[in-house]
Parts: sequence; structure tokens; C-alpha cells
Amino acid sequence: MSLLFFSCKKKEKNISIYSYSLLNDDVGNFKLNITEKGGVIGFEYLNKIDTIGRLHLTYNKKLDVLITKADTFYSTKKAYNLKEIKFKFYKRKVVKSHTRSLVFNEKYGLLSNLAFGADYLFIKDSISKIEKEVLFKGVFLKLNEINVE
Repeated sequence: MSLLFFSCKKKEKNISIYSYSLLNDDVGNFKLNITEKGGVIGFEYLNKIDTIGRLHLTYNKKLDVLITKADTFYSTKKAYNLKEIKFKFYKRKVVKSHTRSLVFNEKYGLLSNLAFGADYLFIKDSISKIEKEVLFKGVFLKLNEINVE
């Protein structure tokens, strides 16, 4: 008699991520660590320069929600496609002081954080200023479709 054990635990460490802001041309550098256990995936973005600059998201596959330290974000069922990857938009159910949206894919992680004065892209490849602007424009156009409905 033999027994087989399978683990549902997955880890990916130190994935280089570039962060681009809509407001300036500075490029941030992050390391992304992904852990998965069961139906929950953790995404931790660590700023290479600022030790306080840390962003942690938890994705619950079953509920299709993203959880941050302060909020829970729910799928809008709308998506933005980038290089054959489908990113879904997530929003808070109740708008507090301003609208905030996350553009996310469970295998890739966070593509964008869209909030008043704090719009960022998180890309695994370096991009030019023009590519950054085109990407922001595409994401905002899709976000406006959601806001109109």
C-alpha cells in the first residue's frame, strides 16, 4: 500500500516589478512574492528602496474578491486585456472618500491601482513613457465603461 500526498501550496519569490505613476516619470522598483495555499493567493509587493513601501493583497478564488489591509474589493465582471492576459476590475462596494479600482489577474497579480491622485501601473517589463501613457489610457477607457453602467 502506498500513500501519495499533494500540497496545494505554491511560492514564487523576488519577481521584479516596475511601478509607473500617472503623475510623474519616476519608475519604482518592487519585488513581488506570491504564495498560494488552498483557494487563497497572497501577493506582497516590497519596495526595494523604501522599507515602508509595502503593498499586500490577498485574493480569494472562491469568492473572487481582493482583500487589502483596509478594504475588500469585488469583481465588476469587466476586464481589460493586455498581451493575451485578461485583467479584471475590482471595486469597493461602498465608495468612501473617493473611487478606487484595482486591475488584477490571479496569475499575474496587480496591473494597476486607480485612485484619485494615486494611479499606478505594476509591470513585469520596463516600458517607455509613451507605452505607459497608452496603457493608462486603455485602462481608464475600460474603467469609464464600468462607471457609466
